[in-house]
Amino acid sequence: MDFERYSRHISMSEIGPEGQQKLLNSSALVIGTGGLGSVLLYCLAGAGVGKIGFMDGDTVSVSNLNRQFLHFDKDIGRNKVDSAYDKLRAFNPTLEYVPINYTLTAENAGKYIPDYDVIILAVDSITSRFIINDACCKYTKPMVNGGVNGMLGMLNLVIPGKTPCLRCLYDEQTETSKATSFAPVVSAVSALEAQLALLVLLDKPPLPFDRIMLFSGEDMTWHRQNIEHDPNCPACGHYYL
Repeated sequence: MDFERYSRHISMSEIGPEGQQKLLNSSALVIGTGGLGSVLLYCLAGAGVGKIGFMDGDTVSVSNLNRQFLHFDKDIGRNKVDSAYDKLRAFNPTLEYVPINYTLTAENAGKYIPDYDVIILAVDSITSRFIINDACCKYTKPMVNGGVNGMLGMLNLVIPGKTPCLRCLYDEQTETSKATSFAPVVSAVSALEAQLALLVLLDKPPLPFDRIMLFSGEDMTWHRQNIEHDPNCPACGHYYL
């Protein structure tokens, strides 16, 4: 363990050397390396998560650069995972990084999701969320979900068998138009996604589980809203039979 690199963590009573070693022995898979994925991946690497996978089939474009801090002007046209890999290796070269240059689908989800301790969503469509949600429910993997639309942000934790899943919250008609993104809100939600994931890896997930956090960047307020399990949910209903 690099005690100097993680000294500010090790000196914390909430983490200590045991907690830091636990993070170094753990793994996280981030789906998406855009706005949410950028700050999120930096936070995971800075915290010392030993194995960090990141999956994205997209390339860098000019419109990404206002909020996707993993990518620079020189990266325009590159695969996002290649660009992300270079930045993360430069930031903390002591960790294992697994760039996956694919879009997650129902067909390939079983190849990647079972290999990681926690799955973190950094995607912008309900269709992608459902695919990841269903796989996490199938393989009993904890999942952190976050989203942003303009000045509004949200995040919640899904632990199959303990919390409602995303299909309990949304239906197939919930697809939205392309979301707008204000960089500070994206970064705030992204950092809190990382915090939730790190708490899970440290075996300190926040209680109670059955809440969704809502943030307004316009008036700087947070709200917690209770959510309920759907006993007929096609993804997680079998946990409650």
